Amino acid sequence: MYQTGAEQQETLYWAVLATHLNGAADSRKYDHIDTDVIVRHIEGGDVFDFLRTELGQDVAYALGKLTDVHRHVLLRHWQTMASAYETSQFHVQRSGLALLVAYLLHLIQSRHVQISQ
Repeated sequence: MYQTGAEQQETLYWAVLATHLNGAADSRKYDHIDTDVIVRHIEGGDVFDFLRTELGQDVAYALGKLTDVHRHVLLRHWQTMASAYETSQFHVQRSGLALLVAYLLHLIQSRHVQISQ
């Protein structure tokens, strides 16, 4: 599927954010952030403020790459996924950060799907 330059850049930022969130999850410093916490912040619309406050420098670079428009679009995608799917559909039971990584991977995958006729 063809992506515009802007879509390619946005997809890159999603991948960078996924990498940083994955690293933060792997550090085990954030094991207290479970799926319920993340879904609540997604639904409340303050997930980026929450991540900035909770994860600090562990995600500062990746969050800094996102514009207000990027964050708005990503929040809308995440809100759709949080309301339409169970976390288990993304093979995540516990970790809120792993859930965000799964959401980002799903979005990246969706951008690259080929629709055959």
